[in-house]
Amino acid sequence: MKSRLVLPHSTASAFSVTASLAIIYFVWASTYVGTAFVVEEIDPYTGSGFRFILAGLLLFLFIIITKGPKALLVTRKQIRNAMFIGFILIGLSSPLLGVAAQQIPSGLIALLVAMTPIFIAILRFIFGDIPSIKTILGIIIGFTGVIVVLVIPTVSNNLFIIICLISNVVWAIGSFWSQKIELPESPLTTAAIQTLFGGMCAVLIGTLRGERTSSFFSASESETWIAFIYISVMGAIAYSAYAFLLVNTPVSLVATHAFVNPVVAIFLGNLLRNEKISLSIILSGAIVVVGIALVVLGEKKKELINPET
Repeated sequence: MKSRLVLPHSTASAFSVTASLAIIYFVWASTYVGTAFVVEEIDPYTGSGFRFILAGLLLFLFIIITKGPKALLVTRKQIRNAMFIGFILIGLSSPLLGVAAQQIPSGLIALLVAMTPIFIAILRFIFGDIPSIKTILGIIIGFTGVIVVLVIPTVSNNLFIIICLISNVVWAIGSFWSQKIELPESPLTTAAIQTLFGGMCAVLIGTLRGERTSSFFSASESETWIAFIYISVMGAIAYSAYAFLLVNTPVSLVATHAFVNPVVAIFLGNLLRNEKISLSIILSGAIVVVGIALVVLGEKKKELINPET
């Protein structure tokens, strides 16, 4: 049976689904470019932390306005679990992308982050979920693309590519773990708790690793603040669109953002930051996108993704 744009039980309109897809295709991709602007003046953990604190507050406000305060009534266990996952995803994983963005083009970061479904598929295999032939082939092809990046000189220090991959692995672990524990019923409530608490953790970790929290308040370039506000507000909107799509559309359709985001991010990085589009990025990007597509097709009936924002 062919996948439908909207699930049979959904009351969502085709327009709302299309608009939400456009948001996760283009807005998520643009946040990688925005992060690159922010880390030019603000330390990575500090900037990421304050970004997600603001996003979390915006999500709480959105929930209260649209669903009422009762939507925030969850159990202590659900709050603890959401805070724990927020610590992994937002406190540990996301700031590493800011570290990488200090040396790696934003388009390359988006390309590497797009491999998250591959790492989650590997975790499923480790815990006994036998993957399909398409998934196995996609994993092999995806890692071949990364090897191309590492072998053909792309940046002056491959350490930052490895840092980005570590961020991916941590994100995949948190996403996989989140499927095994009890979280709030509403994805938006879960996201609000995770982003707010995870952002606080990121700021604390930044302080412990010697970052100057004052770097956030002393940033003077207008483009830094424009980028910060953009990735905070639009990131929250994108996550809301993602949560809406997961409830109303097939996960295989939602997962298509994984191979659209890198293309958009590479284009925006070149347009807004004059980032060089090297032959190795084009070649590795094409290989990785094919690998991701195969994994998505092979895992299309499973909850495979929880994208890194």
